[in-house]
Amino acid sequence: MTPGTALDQKSSTQLLTIQYLRGVASVMVVLHHIRNPWPNLYNPLETFDMGEAGVDIFFIISGVVMYVSSRVESPAVFAGLRLIRVAPLYWVLTLCAVGLLLLSGGAKPGLALANDVMLSAMFVPHHSSIFSGTIWPVLNPGWTLYFEMFFYLIFAIGLFFRKPLLISLCLISLLVVFGLFVSTDESIFHTYTHPLLMYTHPLMLEFAAGIVLGWLFLNGKIPHVWLLLPIGFLALFAAHVMRLPYLFLQNGLCAALIMVGAIAAERSFKIRDIGWLRLLGDASYSIYLTHALTLFVARRLFLRFPLEGVLQFASFAILAATTSLLVGFLVYFKVERPMTRWLRSRFLTVFAVERGDTRPRLREASSSVSVVQSAGE
Repeated sequence: MTPGTALDQKSSTQLLTIQYLRGVASVMVVLHHIRNPWPNLYNPLETFDMGEAGVDIFFIISGVVMYVSSRVESPAVFAGLRLIRVAPLYWVLTLCAVGLLLLSGGAKPGLALANDVMLSAMFVPHHSSIFSGTIWPVLNPGWTLYFEMFFYLIFAIGLFFRKPLLISLCLISLLVVFGLFVSTDESIFHTYTHPLLMYTHPLMLEFAAGIVLGWLFLNGKIPHVWLLLPIGFLALFAAHVMRLPYLFLQNGLCAALIMVGAIAAERSFKIRDIGWLRLLGDASYSIYLTHALTLFVARRLFLRFPLEGVLQFASFAILAATTSLLVGFLVYFKVERPMTRWLRSRFLTVFAVERGDTRPRLREASSSVSVVQSAGE
């Protein structure tokens, strides 16, 4: 990290508001998928999809943390640490998803499945043979990791040229403008003429917004507008209640307001360290990736209970949410955290041995901001 300023010293500690938002965003996504339509399950909230904006919050968080914590890393260190953070748990859970799909009859063994697994593991968008008409990976929530990994690639290019802010903003802007001319009106979840066109989707602008917010934070240019935090959530709620058009754009705008308010609150107040909420943020990646598998099993088991109507929905929602969080925490403590710590330690040690002149930079990388590591980060 570059030495000297009070803001840099501030960024060497955990930004608790962003850490808390990680946890909130993961719960939003879990609740969003709990109220997804499902045969024979009563669902009074089928059209209320405010929880999907948890992904938009995650994307903006990624941009913030990448700029604040990684702007001085070498491209090799950055790429290695990001891969260690994202890929191993995703690979493990992708194999779990394959097992569940085979056991449930949702997929058949063969070359098509092997191709899906290979491309999913490599974070390559492709037409799914499992989920017809979509570009989902084998593990459904992994579609966001397609965006995350592509954003990391763009940021690494910026690091290579030592202009991560400028180059990232230019490349993302060019991609989105290009998409205006070549993309279709198809959903991000469905088949594009070519799967790689998903990288021209306006969702990419949320990473750019995060980078800009990170730069503003480090340069002390975020005003004390912490009220934007509750205002952003209220606006998001209102937009979904009224079912306004182009909700995906409003999700992004509201998520940006929420993030500006969160960072402003960090500068305006001494944020209380709430242990359980910080822990929820720590486990957010595990919760995010595992909840699809948990719900896959929970729905099938719950249909065996003789419940109907509101009682059925309320019971399922409570059971599914509780189980999703418990499974996420279990995976975090028993798999994600020890595995990530070991791989990170090994990577930094080996890299330092092979390139002794990089040790100061590696020490920076290992001790730099722990602001966030969002779902997909």
